[in-house]
Amino acid sequence: MAFKTCAFTKSWLVVAVIVMCLCTEYYCQCTGGADCTSCTEGCTDCGNCPNAKTCTNSKNCVKALTCTGSSKCNTATTCTGSQDCFIASTCTDSTNCYKATTCTNSTGCP
Repeated sequence: MAFKTCAFTKSWLVVAVIVMCLCTEYYCQCTGGADCTSCTEGCTDCGNCPNAKTCTNSKNCVKALTCTGSSKCNTATTCTGSQDCFIASTCTDSTNCYKATTCTNSTGCP
């Protein structure tokens, strides 16, 4: 029995170390949830993602560089099916693409 307990503990330690290496900040990736403020890498299906680099089906993605089906993508460079892509260079099925050089089925294109 002692051997099995020891092996179980070692495997949990290995998992913990891998997770720490993959995600050095509080929560790199978030899936679901009303407030994903602490998510810094990506948000999927979240209600509030002001600090995420990528957003998918999420809201308030003000710092995201890539948005898909998301809103308030104020600083995104690529938008697909998203809203408020003010500085995006590429917009597909998105809104407010004022600076887009490539626009497909989007609004606000130059």
